[in-house]
Amino acid sequence: MSPVSLFLLPGNLASDALHIQDRDSRVMLRTLVNMLVWNLVAVLAVLPFL
Repeated sequence: MSPVSLFLLPGNLASDALHIQDRDSRVMLRTLVNMLVWNLVAVLAVLPFL
């Protein structure tokens, strides 16, 4: 699995779970989910250092 596909995995899983086929809708949902997931991961990774 390439790093890009790993990075996009949360959004792809959400799109597949909701059975979204339209390309534009998948892009919008994937962007939203990926931002939420990776921002949460970044915040949780930084919190111990504050």
